[in-house]
Amino acid sequence: MAEVPPDEEVTRLFSELHASLRRYMIFLGASPQDADDGVQETFLRLHKHLQTGAQRINLQAWLFHVAKNLVRDRRKSAWMRFRSALGPSDEWLSFLREPGDTPEGRLLRAERLAWFHSAIVQLTPQQAECLRLRAAGLRYREIAEVMGIGISAVGELVQRAVTQLNKDSNGH
Repeated sequence: MAEVPPDEEVTRLFSELHASLRRYMIFLGASPQDADDGVQETFLRLHKHLQTGAQRINLQAWLFHVAKNLVRDRRKSAWMRFRSALGPSDEWLSFLREPGDTPEGRLLRAERLAWFHSAIVQLTPQQAECLRLRAAGLRYREIAEVMGIGISAVGELVQRAVTQLNKDSNGH
């Protein structure tokens, strides 16, 4: 069977995964605009990767690792440290808005989001990563592929994370 040309492979993966990658990047702390830029950069890197004749094993996991690294690298930049010191941007707050929303509703949603992010840091790195990937829309099987662990391990990590979050929310 002939190998699919890189352009076709990138197009196929983009149609399947761009929305999940965007949600994942936002969940990791990227603004919606930065997530859009990050998704484009991730797929550009995939195209370059495939053009070099590199192996095509588990490209979904490869994409999520690249996306995670892009968000991490962006956070490390001096500009982002400066922006985050100023507080949430209007762009991020606009992401929290919903049609017909009130200022009180936005405040409550922002408070819940702040609590959630503070609770996530209490989880193990693997538990948090499982929840991030699940929130991005991946199924357990896909999370297992991305993380390189078994499906049962994903289930256990998600269950422990949810139990911990429920425990934290009862004390909140």
